[in-house]
Amino acid sequence: MDAPPQQAGRAARARRWTGLATALTGAAAGSPDAAARALAALGVQVRVLPPSVPWRAAGEGPAPLVVANHVSWLDDVALMAVFPALRPVAKAEVGTWPVIGGAARRSEAVFLDRGSLRRLPGTVAQVADLLRSGIPVLVHPEGTTSCGTALRRFRPAMFQAAIDAGAPVCPVALRYRTPEGPTAAAGYLGGDSLGRSLRRVVGTRELVLELHQLAPLHPGGDRRSLAALAEYAVATAVGVQARPGTAHRPVAPRPAERADLVTR
Repeated sequence: MDAPPQQAGRAARARRWTGLATALTGAAAGSPDAAARALAALGVQVRVLPPSVPWRAAGEGPAPLVVANHVSWLDDVALMAVFPALRPVAKAEVGTWPVIGGAARRSEAVFLDRGSLRRLPGTVAQVADLLRSGIPVLVHPEGTTSCGTALRRFRPAMFQAAIDAGAPVCPVALRYRTPEGPTAAAGYLGGDSLGRSLRRVVGTRELVLELHQLAPLHPGGDRRSLAALAEYAVATAVGVQARPGTAHRPVAPRPAERADLVTR
């Protein structure tokens, strides 16, 4: 990381807390734009790159499996604000979190019990069914958050859902920045509490989340190859070194024919 980010002033922090409380009230009432209002209240700007190729409703066939690196609880708030049709896959305990758990339940998240391998095939089949029915699904293949300066291995299990449904895999790279450079201010790691992370975000001046839409991958080959290619694409876009071996796998999925990643 470069220089530490500038801190927001006391008045700005007060406005953000007040705005966030208002946004959360809207979320509790089922407001469809609650996520966007929460981001605005927090002073977080989301930049979608490239802006000229947005996801849009078009065409037939299964919806995409969207896979993104995982830095913060803010990730899904931003992704749901930009692409409200996404159905997230979240660890089961997220459903019990204050505020965020309620938002996840209202978005009809698929809750994954990470402590039960026996239930994993059923969750994969549930995701495949959603993709077949035209509902795009969001997955964080790392399985947990990282600081943003490195990637964890993309676990291949959920990529099987795309293969089973014949759905394109759409990698998305997330990177948090301030005018001073890349920042870990939004990170949510280890023993960090949600409250402490929230205070860091509220106190950071000009926090920007860059959301990079990457070329879709055809669901050919096997899930390990598909996971490796998605991991390499995200690592390259974020600007971190990919793990050895992720760039060259024996089975390489072909790029999807449509460059405009579609959801419906």
